[in-house]
Amino acid sequence: MREAYIVLLPGILIATIFLCGCSALFQEPTITVGSVELAYINATDLGLDVTLNMNNPNAFGVMFQKITANVSYLKDNNWEPLSHVESENVNIATGESTVLLPVSAKNADLIKAGFQVLIQGEITIQVEGIAQPSFFGLAPEIPFSKTKTIPISL
Repeated sequence: MREAYIVLLPGILIATIFLCGCSALFQEPTITVGSVELAYINATDLGLDVTLNMNNPNAFGVMFQKITANVSYLKDNNWEPLSHVESENVNIATGESTVLLPVSAKNADLIKAGFQVLIQGEITIQVEGIAQPSFFGLAPEIPFSKTKTIPISL
């Protein structure tokens, strides 16, 4: 039994040092929604450009295995789903960088709301999402969100 402890204890100690050392080496990047801009609007669909600002404080690039975002619009004080966007395997260099998420929606309710939006001259958009960097098999979830009212004019 004592031999098992002699083998097991150093193994646990090495694993603990390795995990603590890895977490000290990797700093979680920060992500904010930089802008939400109207790309286009017509009778059948709407396009938005969502820009994510990313700051990678590490001395090495980071691979984001997945970035997902749900985009909604405000209709009668309720958030109505507009689109879901996913990007996979996005490489981010060290320092600050941006990622563009193009959003497009084809929705009969949005088209009906679109005429009200054109009359009101604005649409309020909410972007909520999660980015998952991959680091030695670990994939923490980094949330981001922004609400913005976009003026619309013809």
